[in-house]
This record gives sequence, structure tokens and C-alpha cells, in this order.
Amino acid sequence: MATETRSPKRRQTSASTSSRQTPAPAAVYSGRTISWRHCLIGLVAGEIALLVISNVGLIATNAAFGPTANIDGGVVGVSTLLAVIFGGWLGARLAGRFGLYQGIVVAIGFIAVGAVYTFFQESSIIASSLATNSHHLIDLGPMNLGNLFSGDLLALFGGSVGGLLSGKR
Repeated sequence: MATETRSPKRRQTSASTSSRQTPAPAAVYSGRTISWRHCLIGLVAGEIALLVISNVGLIATNAAFGPTANIDGGVVGVSTLLAVIFGGWLGARLAGRFGLYQGIVVAIGFIAVGAVYTFFQESSIIASSLATNSHHLIDLGPMNLGNLFSGDLLALFGGSVGGLLSGKR
């Protein structure tokens, strides 16, 4: 019979286990798709970009072609598209996930801000007419649903492109 001698197993003390490196915890995913805070930041930054780009574009257009009344030559439309793309990109980049969804939410914010702006602009026209105590119809101009839908679809397209350009899937 062969007798084997076993060496006793070493116990690990608390000092030896604490020196062991633990892996860094993975990013905690909350289960939510939309990061509202980052979309709001993208919306505000996009609106600021819209203000800057459209004003610079209109100044350059007026300098090159002369001032015209109520004709912008597409400067406002193009600057809106670029601002929505930038806002969607920034919102998606900051959120770090689901870039397409973040960009669409930023675009919906642009549409809502535009609708609220139009509402207040037209209501101020009505309020000024009522303040003068005139009792006649107010011409707010025709509502062109084709322009409304195409502008909204263009904003959604821009937000989607901006979100996809962020590279966050």
C-alpha cells in the first residue's frame, strides 16, 4: 500500500482575496429606449444652430442678391434641415444608444416647437386686431397642408439621418 502524503490546502486569507482585481461593472442599462434628457439637449442645441445658420444664410443671401420681402430662397428650409440633423446627431451621440429613436424624438420636438411658434404668431395677430376694436375678418392666409406634411416629413427625415449618423445602434 502506497501512502500518499498530501500537503494541506492553503486557505486564502482576506488579505489575499482583496488584492485580486475585480472586473469593472458593466454599464447599467435602465431598460428605457429614449433618453429624454439627451434629446432635450439635442433639441435646444439644434434650435440654437437653426437660429445661427438661418440668420447667417439670410444675411449672406441679402448681401449677394439684395434684400427681398418675404422671399428667402430656401435658406430657412435648408438651415432647418441641417439644424434637425445636427440636433438628432447630438442627442443620439450623447444618449449612446438607439440613435435612430433619439433622432426621431428630436425631430418631433422641432415639429412641436414650430407648431407652438406658429400658434403664438397667429394669436398675436388676432389679439392686436381685437385690441383695435375692429370687427372684421382677419386674413391669416391659407393653410397649405402639402407644405405642412412635407415640412414635417423633412424634419423626421433629418432627425433620422442625424440619429443614424451618430453611429449608435
